[in-house]
Amino acid sequence: MDAREVQPSALRPTTGRMCLVMACADMSEADQVGRELLELNLGCLVTYRRSEDLVYNTPVGKVALVILAANEAPAVTRRMLKWLRNRWPRCPVAVVGETGGGEEERTAREGGALYLTRPVAPEHWSALLAHVLGSPRQAQPAEILGSPSAAPDGGG
Repeated sequence: MDAREVQPSALRPTTGRMCLVMACADMSEADQVGRELLELNLGCLVTYRRSEDLVYNTPVGKVALVILAANEAPAVTRRMLKWLRNRWPRCPVAVVGETGGGEEERTAREGGALYLTRPVAPEHWSALLAHVLGSPRQAQPAEILGSPSAAPDGGG
């Protein structure tokens, strides 16, 4: 039996496992999220290079979190946030950008997304994932929202 036959497809997660979706140009960010997710052992990570690829290759199963970190134009982010809200209305979305207070952050917040600035510290990824996935070592919401890179008012 081939090893590919044994492992479930990333686009068809095992029943009961949640899926995190991440569009990212920098795979080191996906590696960080993947390591944190591996520690929690509660779901799978599906990555895309561009956020619009998600429209054409949508994952099957429960999507617990979408992270848009592909450094795309605000117009693309705005379109994707609208699509995501129609596709998964209750799914949390996080947008990762270079600096806070600019058009990128306004676009994210107007689209109902959490905004994180780079570099996102591992403990912030861990707190976000624990909160969203309901991990036994779940972080308090203040741990996620109280950090400067994830402040709800964006500081601007």
